Amino acid sequence: MNMIEASPEDRLPLWRAYAEFFLDTEIDEPTCAYIARTVAESGLSRSEAEAVLWNEVFPALHANLRNHLGVWDGWPDEWLLAHLRIASGPAVRSGPRTTVAEIERCWNRMRAYWPESQSD
Repeated sequence: MNMIEASPEDRLPLWRAYAEFFLDTEIDEPTCAYIARTVAESGLSRSEAEAVLWNEVFPALHANLRNHLGVWDGWPDEWLLAHLRIASGPAVRSGPRTTVAEIERCWNRMRAYWPESQSD
């Protein structure tokens, strides 16, 4: 399934996985592996998967990393479905510089777990 044909329910596993980057917790190795596996199972290319992170998840969740009372145990699926929207186009990194840098760090760390067969 390509990016445009996806429904919010199709996208939910990827949104749920990427939401781990925005929790008030440290990303560990099993979490990186889980996110990479979910990206691979999405059927999206690396660039499409990256666009989902930056264009769909980041806009809705980035503020959690700047809130000292932030969410640390995850968002319910219903919340994700109500607040995230499917977007198209290449990844756009826009937002507070330190938050963008943190998500880039998490993204790069997770990429080490991607299967070699994952297309670009």
